[in-house]
Amino acid sequence: MGRHRRGRSRRSGTGIETVADLIEALERFDPELEIRFAVQPRLPMSYALGPVAEYDDILWIGEGGSDGYVPDDAASRLGWHR
Repeated sequence: MGRHRRGRSRRSGTGIETVADLIEALERFDPELEIRFAVQPRLPMSYALGPVAEYDDILWIGEGGSDGYVPDDAASRLGWHR
């Protein structure tokens, strides 16, 4: 999700497109769980979350550093089959 250089919005199609969507998706989990961000479905990598900022009507979540590969079971639960 983000904006093209010309300002057009690009949608991810994941169903989580707003802060409200993200809050709703997280409500079913224990608030004490650690949180990681997974990227690259073909070779899933795990990242800690970093700083959060608002700019141009978008909430940006920065990465806080990689901590290796996503475990196979976690990748499978994300729908990423290797």
